[in-house]
Amino acid sequence: MRPRILLVSSLLGLLLIAYLARSLWRSDSSATPAPADTAMATAPATGGLAAFDKNGDGIVYQDPMHPWIVQDAPGKAPDCGMDLVPVSVHEGMDMSDEGTVRIDPVVLQNTGVRLTTVEVAPLAPTVRATARLEVNEQQLVAVSPKIEGWVERLYVDYEGARVRKGEPLLEIYSPALVSTQEEYLLALRNVQQLAGTPAEADARRLLEAARRRLQFWDITDEQIRQLEATGQPRKTLTLYAPASGTVLEKHVVEGQQIRSGQTLFVLADLSTLWLQVDVYEHDLSWIKPGITAEITLPYDPTVRLQGRVDYMYDTLNPETRTARARIVVPNPGLRLKPGMYALATLQGQPTPPRPRIPTEALVRYGAEAWVILALGEGRFRPVRVQPGLEAQGYVQILEGLEGGEQIVARAQFLIDSEARLKQALAAFMGGHQHGATPAPETQLQPSPRAPEHQEHGTSPAPKTQPQPLPRMPEHQGHSANQDTTVVSLRIDANGFVPSRIEVPSGRPVRLTVTRTTDQTCATAIQFPELGIGPVDLPLHQPVTLTFTPARAGAYLFTCGMNMLKGTLLVHAN
Repeated sequence: MRPRILLVSSLLGLLLIAYLARSLWRSDSSATPAPADTAMATAPATGGLAAFDKNGDGIVYQDPMHPWIVQDAPGKAPDCGMDLVPVSVHEGMDMSDEGTVRIDPVVLQNTGVRLTTVEVAPLAPTVRATARLEVNEQQLVAVSPKIEGWVERLYVDYEGARVRKGEPLLEIYSPALVSTQEEYLLALRNVQQLAGTPAEADARRLLEAARRRLQFWDITDEQIRQLEATGQPRKTLTLYAPASGTVLEKHVVEGQQIRSGQTLFVLADLSTLWLQVDVYEHDLSWIKPGITAEITLPYDPTVRLQGRVDYMYDTLNPETRTARARIVVPNPGLRLKPGMYALATLQGQPTPPRPRIPTEALVRYGAEAWVILALGEGRFRPVRVQPGLEAQGYVQILEGLEGGEQIVARAQFLIDSEARLKQALAAFMGGHQHGATPAPETQLQPSPRAPEHQEHGTSPAPKTQPQPLPRMPEHQGHSANQDTTVVSLRIDANGFVPSRIEVPSGRPVRLTVTRTTDQTCATAIQFPELGIGPVDLPLHQPVTLTFTPARAGAYLFTCGMNMLKGTLLVHAN
């Protein structure tokens, strides 16, 4: 009996153990979670973005760089931490019109998209260039005797002297001149003695030959008459100034022996000067003879002269890459000095009217250029254009636009990004899995000038790691009454500098922000938790914000697209 009881007990124990093991296996199986029906997932094969609209408000939130990441509530992308942007399930990406994207008005407002109208107008740039005053080469005169001799007397004995035409410069003793004077006097006496005889004609020919020799040596008619009146040859010949001007060069001293043809003086008329303007190579297309110019002088900014370009030189300086434009400048009272520097403002020759757009509205991709055309009702389409000349913040469009179109002048990055990822999203709608790398057949190639367009996950350019800043660093300060905290902030290609700002609570803060980069994502600043912004930041123009943080804490400040971030630390005062 006892063995039977033991056998039954053993069987019951085995059955109990099997039951417990099966229960535990079921418990483990039920504990394994099934794939959650989360809002952040890949799009189904059908239904598109509307499949994620759980609350029925018509708005979902999408990663602008990875459009296959979608959810029904605001948040951040799990792979890159980028803020999701709201997109209408009906208008988020309109696939009906080839090459056209449709963006929700809320997104356009948050990203600061600004439109402008293409106008048809000429370009008439103003070219500013450095210049220098030089002597007018057309007003130079050299004094060179035609005979040999010695300087007996020097009337003008220093450089810089001003002389008038006809004033004596120096006296020269020349044996050849003395003998020629004697020949002239002899011929003159022969004419007088042979008057009325057949030999008078020959005597007069000898007299005229001697006169011509004296004239060829620059002996004036008045000096010849004096020679005839006195009947005595002069020992010296006086050289007179051939023109009025300033003595620029003097190469003779009293008592010096000189040769025929030797330059003794160089005279310059400084009543007009040449202004030589150095025009850079890329501005040469605007500069033509006849355009007007305004000249200012560093030593006296109140002096403003007007002139015209009268000549463009044919050569280019290979070292400075500049060509010379010449302007004739009047110099009344000789106030202007050769060698002075000046600043010339040249009014470039206007071009024929053509469509023109702001330079910032042009999107360049290597050798290609595009603009984002605004079609209305939140619809945009990229259009390829051929740019022309560029001046004063505008660029001509030779092909692609006719004038009167609405284009995007700022924040093209968002629209361009969505346009290029349009086909990737269409492929995703067909069943791409989250985390898979899409292979979009994009219309535009990534621009080397737009690093914001890089896919998340690629290696970004190394950024300088911000160093911890002490409280009240050098860029901060207090006013004299200790009431306002003054802070300077800069945005460059690496982000905010500094990326952390410390201020006391309860005191006004005057924040001056300067943007030094042309990246599209850095064109605005905002303090979302303080209700400030987004505030536009023109390039290289300081913008001042004044606010008073009431409570201590850490507040985030970002650029207009939340791609650059910094921290405002408010300490209890």
